[in-house]
Amino acid sequence: MIFRYIFWLFFYSVIGWVYETILCSVNEKRWINRGFLNGPYCPVYGFGAILDLLVLNDVKGIFMLFLLGAVLTCTLEYFTSWVMEELFQTRWWDYSERKFNFNGRICLAGAMVFGIFTVLLIRILHPEVSGLTNYAPHSFLVAFALIMIPIFIIDCSVTIINVLGFNKKLKIVSIKLQLNEIKNQLSQLVEIKMLMRRLNVQERRLLRAFPRVRSILYNDTLQLIKEAFQNVIWKKRKQ
Repeated sequence: MIFRYIFWLFFYSVIGWVYETILCSVNEKRWINRGFLNGPYCPVYGFGAILDLLVLNDVKGIFMLFLLGAVLTCTLEYFTSWVMEELFQTRWWDYSERKFNFNGRICLAGAMVFGIFTVLLIRILHPEVSGLTNYAPHSFLVAFALIMIPIFIIDCSVTIINVLGFNKKLKIVSIKLQLNEIKNQLSQLVEIKMLMRRLNVQERRLLRAFPRVRSILYNDTLQLIKEAFQNVIWKKRKQ
């Protein structure tokens, strides 16, 4: 049974990644490989789906399923946002500009979408997915888990190391700004461009994936980097 849940976890994580990528690409009017991790999956959607299945699978009424699904998944989203902010001192998404938000971590529109997703998941999608999984050989599910779990762990480790490294770069530039080592806008621009050149592939990908990311400690510096990064993107699009 555990191997089925592992398969479902990754399956729904991929679906979540597809949804996030399409939504953000449309909003930004450019392709965005959405997701905190490198792989094509958003684990928060996978864990949200598993949580729905474990807690709400026996709920009968559509409206109650919608309501409880919205509350349950928004709670998970809020907790995920808080944990990631505490770990990295960074706000990866922010709904502060949307109506009926709570601390910028969750909002009413998102809750309604998650509620609808919960109904679709339990009433339509998962019965089909579960039926197909029942036909899958046990050896396939075991092999899938043995392959994907190490990949996922490595992906998490690489991403965390790079995010922490990026924060160190932000700190160094921020200290220079505070110590007035950068005395005018021209030298400031030079410093930002130097930092841009030192960004690795992972750091550039995260800036593309989260164009509205905010740093709790070094947000002024991060916004300068984001502005320069966006200018580079626009220049490439015009070429």
